[in-house]
Amino acid sequence: MQKVENRKVSSGVDPIENIAWRSLAETYKMVYSYIMSDLRQYGLTPPQYTVLRVIGTSRSRKLTMSEIGKEMTVTFANITTIVDNLEKLQYVKRLRDPNDRRLVKVELTSSGSKLYNKISGSHRKEVAKLMKALDKEELQTLIDYTEAIKKNTSLLVTSSKVNEQKSLPRETSKNS
Repeated sequence: MQKVENRKVSSGVDPIENIAWRSLAETYKMVYSYIMSDLRQYGLTPPQYTVLRVIGTSRSRKLTMSEIGKEMTVTFANITTIVDNLEKLQYVKRLRDPNDRRLVKVELTSSGSKLYNKISGSHRKEVAKLMKALDKEELQTLIDYTEAIKKNTSLLVTSSKVNEQKSLPRETSKNS
């Protein structure tokens, strides 16, 4: 694999962390655009396809919104909008849980299942084309690196939330 020279900026050389970040962000943008063009022929966005995939590969074939959300990189409000749009397209339907009416599960309709089955094979092939730039060992290294970044980010987010809680003013009782 070819190494990239440090990119110059007006004030000197960017730190390697910034170069790596930009490279990761630019790569994501290009890959997303490529995948988007592949899915567009089916009238779907990548998040819509992800919802179909998450439900289509689940054991029960019915998932709550929070179960879908655990597999996605969008907010709960966005998941609701994505499911609303898929429901308008008649690819999914919402079902109330008979044992707990507060729970709403989402399942693929027959046309949603057909579409998912049609897309999944060609989508995997398109992703495989993208990943051909790396051999198996490099792919595993990429996975290891991105997992390390995710883990570190998760720790930073958790630490940040703890610090936010510590900095909030505490309520005092009226008797003190």
